[in-house]
Amino acid sequence: IIARCEAFYEDLDFTAARQWKEADPSRKVIAYMPVYVPREIIHAAGMLPLGIMGGGDGLEVIHGDAFYQSYICRIPRSTIELGLSKRMDFVDGMLFPSICDVIRNLSGMWKLMFPGKYVRYFDVPQNYRDNVGGNYYTNELNELREGPEHLSGRKITDEALRASIAVYNENRKLVQDVYGLRSREPWKVPSADVYLLMRAGLVLPVEEHNQMLKDYLAAAVKVEAQKRDNCRVIINGSFCEQPPLNLINSIELSGCYIVDDDYMIVHRFLRNEVSTAGDPMQNLSLAFLHESISTTAKYDDKEEDKGKY
Repeated sequence: IIARCEAFYEDLDFTAARQWKEADPSRKVIAYMPVYVPREIIHAAGMLPLGIMGGGDGLEVIHGDAFYQSYICRIPRSTIELGLSKRMDFVDGMLFPSICDVIRNLSGMWKLMFPGKYVRYFDVPQNYRDNVGGNYYTNELNELREGPEHLSGRKITDEALRASIAVYNENRKLVQDVYGLRSREPWKVPSADVYLLMRAGLVLPVEEHNQMLKDYLAAAVKVEAQKRDNCRVIINGSFCEQPPLNLINSIELSGCYIVDDDYMIVHRFLRNEVSTAGDPMQNLSLAFLHESISTTAKYDDKEEDKGKY
């Protein structure tokens, strides 16, 4: 399982996503920067949500350096490199969530560089009252719904949205199970394994990722590994720019167990299940308001809550 995940991690041409699209001429792929977007909407349209984490340490940035100052982080520059080097030429659209001012700027650049593609900057509420931020976000989600509908030429029904919410609820549960097992018994679940499993979830259909997580959990609990007297550490602050895989390995080789992290928080941004009863857009909206994690990419409306998480 992990060998397969590592192949996905190293593949900067996104072969798995290309093959998924080529299997059916009607299929579409919508890429996104994986801090948080409501992937359920893309999935309900019959499309593949494809997480883009930049080019990492395996891509030489040449064209991207012409668009950003040298002190700007690598992820926007390497994402431009992926686009201009045609590694993302099969992608039908791109969503840019509200991570920071640089990513907001990148969404505008993307529109200029790829005028024939669907591009949207996706914002989230900064007011967490149901009748203010909740209403705003529900409207934002319904506007977002229109983009995939236009691309696919078909309506995204509430029934399809509820089915997608259900399959992502299962994914969130399985992801939490993997993180929970590592926290309890990190000697059985290396952090590099967890990292690669989550990276695979950015390029695979969610149903396939769910099965992969089930298979890994079933195998991991049977592992007979000796517990070491390692320090238990938490990695925080890498929700956007990702570390090289060798750095994750080296932390554990130095005598530490990584028992929690904020890599690829898109898989864990919503802490609990989203309701599948009633209006699915309102349910996604309320889940963001009341069940999302605290992160520097999300506004804290109360000063006393800053840093509490």
